[in-house]
Amino acid sequence: MKKYVMGFIVLAFLFGLVGCSKQTSSSEDFPEKSIQMIVAFSPGAATDTQARIIAKHAEKYLGQELVIVNKPGGGGQVGWNEFSTVKKDGYTLAAYNLPHIITQPLVSDTTFQLDTFEPLINWGGDPTVFAVKGDSDIQTLEDLIAKAKESPNSVTIGNPGKYVGQHLATLLLEQAAGIQVEAVPYQGSSDAIAALLGGHIDAVAGNLSDIYRLGDDVTALAIGTEERHSFMPDLPTFKELGYPSVIMSTDRGIAAVKGTPPEIIAKLEEAFLKIMEDEEFLADMEKAGADMLIMNRDEAIEDMKKRQENYKALLETIDIPE
Repeated sequence: MKKYVMGFIVLAFLFGLVGCSKQTSSSEDFPEKSIQMIVAFSPGAATDTQARIIAKHAEKYLGQELVIVNKPGGGGQVGWNEFSTVKKDGYTLAAYNLPHIITQPLVSDTTFQLDTFEPLINWGGDPTVFAVKGDSDIQTLEDLIAKAKESPNSVTIGNPGKYVGQHLATLLLEQAAGIQVEAVPYQGSSDAIAALLGGHIDAVAGNLSDIYRLGDDVTALAIGTEERHSFMPDLPTFKELGYPSVIMSTDRGIAAVKGTPPEIIAKLEEAFLKIMEDEEFLADMEKAGADMLIMNRDEAIEDMKKRQENYKALLETIDIPE
């Protein structure tokens, strides 16, 4: 009987060693198959467009294909809620957007929190721009504000979803200008822009990269930056038009889910940082109107901590619609 017990213990020990060996091997050989990246917005929107440029250059540095999976809805909440439940093996990543992943858990019932995301890199910043259809009777920010004052809640301004940066910019403008507008959330930027071009809304609070690519189809009214932007140097800032509090951008990065092994996170960070240095990649991003804001993992984590404090304070100063 003792021999059987000892034999069982030895076998259990050997199986344990094999299991550990496989786990180590798996981490060392990562990635051994394609990696998925959840984009929580519609195809064709700025986040999707830029994520696909990253995917185009990824295999050279990852050694495996990076596959974009769109999960639009709720201003990103549908995709990020799903991301919070994925396996912690590095094979499912997410494109994250700020301030979205910070503000939404503060005001909505989400299954994700900020610490769900283990940032690998931050790749870009995208200032908020208000724009109207090219043939609109609104041609300046002053026109929009005057119309809103004349008839409260009659001006409709689309955005990519509730409590995303563009929605917050609309709330800030309402507060600063003393107006009331109807903020209309969509599943993503491309849907909001389609609604604008189709004449279903008066204006859109969108991304600079999207508005820049639309050219003469739209008239940009103002940009939420401290100074004018080199992509659209003739476009005034909200600040210079008298609304200095309307400063907002959508910043983008890539994250693994919390609990992913550190050695896998390190490999992914290294690969994505190499992509960020690739000249062909940077040229593709420039063509797409993407404003680069590159941070490594440590820098992105520190940035998120600061933003969390800032956005909590911001939400306390504005009226949050029910």
